Amino acid sequence: MAFALVGLSAIQIYWVHNAIGIKEQQFQENVGRALYNVVYKAEKIEAAHYIKIHRLSEFAVGGRMGQNQSKDIGLDSSCCHFPSHANSKDDLSEYVTGEGKLLKRSRSALLAQFEQEINTTFDRAGIDEIKSGMVSDIINDMMNMQKSRVEERIDPGIINLLLEEELLREGLNTAFYFGVLSQTQGVELKQKAASDEKLLLTPYKIKMFPGEFSVYPSYLSVYFPRERGFLWKSMIGVMSISAIFIAAIIFVFWYSLSIILNQKKLAIVKNDFINNMTHELKTPISTISLACEVLKDRSIPKDQERLDHYVEVINEENKRLGILVENVLQSAVWDRPDFKLNKIELNVHELIQQVVDRSHVQLDAKNGQIETTLLATAPLLDVDRIHFTNVLYNLIDNAIKYCKDKPVIHLSTRDAEEGMVIQVSDNGIGISKENQKKIFEKLYRVPTGNLHDVKGFGLGLSYVKAIIDQHGGEIQVRSQLNQGTTFSIFIPKKSEL
Repeated sequence: MAFALVGLSAIQIYWVHNAIGIKEQQFQENVGRALYNVVYKAEKIEAAHYIKIHRLSEFAVGGRMGQNQSKDIGLDSSCCHFPSHANSKDDLSEYVTGEGKLLKRSRSALLAQFEQEINTTFDRAGIDEIKSGMVSDIINDMMNMQKSRVEERIDPGIINLLLEEELLREGLNTAFYFGVLSQTQGVELKQKAASDEKLLLTPYKIKMFPGEFSVYPSYLSVYFPRERGFLWKSMIGVMSISAIFIAAIIFVFWYSLSIILNQKKLAIVKNDFINNMTHELKTPISTISLACEVLKDRSIPKDQERLDHYVEVINEENKRLGILVENVLQSAVWDRPDFKLNKIELNVHELIQQVVDRSHVQLDAKNGQIETTLLATAPLLDVDRIHFTNVLYNLIDNAIKYCKDKPVIHLSTRDAEEGMVIQVSDNGIGISKENQKKIFEKLYRVPTGNLHDVKGFGLGLSYVKAIIDQHGGEIQVRSQLNQGTTFSIFIPKKSEL
């Protein structure tokens, strides 16, 4: 199962890694297309602008030309649709040339300028008249223009607007910095906040003015300071689904493993219970069987005293069997949701005294003693006589059984807010901190290795806890190894259940 979990997680990670690689490739392709369109439009704008200022404006008229006429001079009114929003609260952008000259451009002014230039029209007849005489001059001047600095050929603010337009068209709505590089001068032009090092190292570069032939061409360079974050943001849906799948796989693995471990634990507890129950039942059965054999054996003299003794043994062992069977049957009853107590108002001090009196036989057998300090001023509580009496018997019985020397038990009561506290303390072997958390679990017995000197099924304290809970009370244990144990029971004046 662990191998399957690792394999499925690896597949998910591999799938996400591939998806990120595809996104990166798509990002690079989109940037490439945007840069190509930018340099194409920049070259087109430069040519149209140069023709306009080459004295052709004197032939301009007020009307708009048709689409075919506009294309004759290379200026198309649909060339550019710049974004109308500003990048920041202030639409002023700053650029730095290779010589360190600072250029400031207003976005709104640039948009107004190009709106005017795009809408400029020329008279067809005037253009035909001068075209033959101007072509050679224009070509020569445009060839000489290649020797000019980049900022003289096209305004950096226009490059910025073109980049915004094309990147948004490709769905790349993230911050960017650009610059123009050359092999001879390094960074010729850049945004003021752009990094020279990143402009030189970025993979996103394209030749400026691609229609020209130049020995030392210039390159438009762009980098994205938040490229990785943009890619991860675009992958958030895929990442979320993958994370959910991985979490689900881990949860199923953990849940399955916990079930397996719990089943293993229950199997161990079940085997211990069966072994303890078998051991407990065999003793009275063997004793009864032996007594019956003696009574059946005619060779053994049987006076009245001996007969009474064997009958008493059989009777006592039979009662013991009944108690063992009753304990097992009760364990199936007190966990049922319909289990109800028959609670009536009783004097708890009287119940305690009755239990103490009946426990003297067991204590005398081990030369033990029991003391009571009944200080509660309101001993009348709503309790179930039978089950509450069994709770006290169980606690006293444990105090006697789990004591190596002479048992000394102290039973006390005191008033508490809205109830009474009953404490049963002993000088027994104690319970470790680790086992204190488990002693109220059903069928749990404190490990004693291979020793079986203390009998029991591990049902006593779980029964005690269940009965106290049914009374709406609480039970706590305080113990140290070889220093005894104290059980504290709180019973409310008016039962909560």
